[in-house]
Amino acid sequence: MANIGRIVIGLIIVGAVAYMIIFLAQQIIARQVAKLIIRLEQLKNIPVRDRLVDGRKMSLTGKSLKQFEALEAKYTKLEMTGFEAIKKQADQVLFDSQGVNFVKSTQSMKVLRQMEADASKDIDIVQQGMNDLEQLDREHKQAVLDLEAKYKELRKILLSQSFKFGPALDKLEEILGALEEDFSEFARMTEEGDHAAAADIHETLAMETNQLEERIAQIPALYEDLNEKIPAQLAEISEVYTAMAAKGFRFEEDFVEPALADLQKQRKIGLDLLQALTLKKVNDQLKGLHESIEYLYATLEKEVKAQQRVAKQLSELLEFKHHVSRQNHDLKIELDRMNQDFVFNKNEFDQVQTWTKQIHNVTEHLNDVTREIETQELIYSTVENGLNQDQDLLTAVEHDQVTMWDNLQKLPAIVKVARTRVTQHDEKMRLIQRRVERQNLPGIPTAYVDFYNSVNEELGRLMQQLDATRINIDDAQRQLSIVSADLDNLEERTNRVLEDADLTVRLVRKAFMFQDNQEVQQAVNEAKYYYEQSYDYESATRILGDVLDQIEPGTVATLRHQFQTEVTE
Repeated sequence: MANIGRIVIGLIIVGAVAYMIIFLAQQIIARQVAKLIIRLEQLKNIPVRDRLVDGRKMSLTGKSLKQFEALEAKYTKLEMTGFEAIKKQADQVLFDSQGVNFVKSTQSMKVLRQMEADASKDIDIVQQGMNDLEQLDREHKQAVLDLEAKYKELRKILLSQSFKFGPALDKLEEILGALEEDFSEFARMTEEGDHAAAADIHETLAMETNQLEERIAQIPALYEDLNEKIPAQLAEISEVYTAMAAKGFRFEEDFVEPALADLQKQRKIGLDLLQALTLKKVNDQLKGLHESIEYLYATLEKEVKAQQRVAKQLSELLEFKHHVSRQNHDLKIELDRMNQDFVFNKNEFDQVQTWTKQIHNVTEHLNDVTREIETQELIYSTVENGLNQDQDLLTAVEHDQVTMWDNLQKLPAIVKVARTRVTQHDEKMRLIQRRVERQNLPGIPTAYVDFYNSVNEELGRLMQQLDATRINIDDAQRQLSIVSADLDNLEERTNRVLEDADLTVRLVRKAFMFQDNQEVQQAVNEAKYYYEQSYDYESATRILGDVLDQIEPGTVATLRHQFQTEVTE
């Protein structure tokens, strides 16, 4: 019994739960259906029918009318059957939700939502379609007003300023007339309400009208350039060229006149292109014309400026040439005069002769230029390079002439300095000789005597060179440099001989302190031999000094220092 009771209680609980689930599901569906019904009423209250009634007043025709009728039919169908079908489907969903077939209720609800979404979409389509038609109606009506005013203004410009368009005027009027015809058709379609067809015409009208406006704006400047500015420039160039030719100006290949004739042809081609309204080609043609004209102006200006420079430079060069020529003549005379006292071995006379030939060549060239100017055979711009070369040549010659002249003027001073130095060297030789003699040495080293005699002979030869009738100054300067170096060397050798001789004597005296030292006495004897017999004072100092430095380190350095101190004092 207890088990049966529990089963009964379980069944009651399960039933209660199932009932609660069914109840909750019914409530949820009922709320969803209620929301959709409210949305349906909102859709029905949208004033689409009022907009359609107003749309009938636009007197639409053609494609626009068909578009409107399609929109009206779509909404009428919604009014007649669509809204009611949605209401019936909502009732069906509520009915199905009373049972326990949840699958059927869910499917019915899904159908209801889709029907409501389709109705909302159809209303949006109708609304947007009406917006497009109304917008197109406003745009086309405004376009009619704008284009009508624009064509009147363009016609006014073409009539009142016809002289600014030249050969392009007829073509512009033709295009404007065709546009006005298309405009009349566009205005008629707009008035009748056939906006769909009018839209195609309006797009073409707008594009072609803008193109016509751009042409009307651009052509006056292009025509003025071709008809006034360029002819004036060509006339000016022709006039200047004629005047320059009369004054003797010449041009390479004499291309100016053919170029002017060709530019006239190119200008006429530009006018033909303008008449055909091919404005890009007109601009390209004008670019070429202006470049050619600028080149002609530059060519004329180039020759005028070249003539001015040539006239100035030619005058300066003639004067400069005379100056360099006179200077060359003076230099030749100076060379001849100084050749009596000096021997020249740098080809000075040949150099002056070379300058004479170069000056002669410049003279011939300047004479040719002068003759060509007088006979009007000269192209000024082509002769400038040659004149610049003449200028460079004369400048270089003048510089070298001045250098040679300065060097010539320095020769007496150089000789004087050389003689002074020779005198000083001779006195120095005597001083060296007296220094050696005062030492009362037993004899002089053979190598020293030979070197002394060699320096003395060199000095004697140098004296003879400087006392000659014609002095070879370069050779004398080289010999003076050698004698100076050898004399310095002789002085160093003299100092060394005298120092070694004196140091030997001092070392012998020092050796008396070590008379009992057999090695010292033997070194003294050897040193005396070199000192008295061979006059090899250096060896004597070395032999005796080495022995004494072993006994008393620093002996040689101390005695040498004493000698040097006494000499300087």
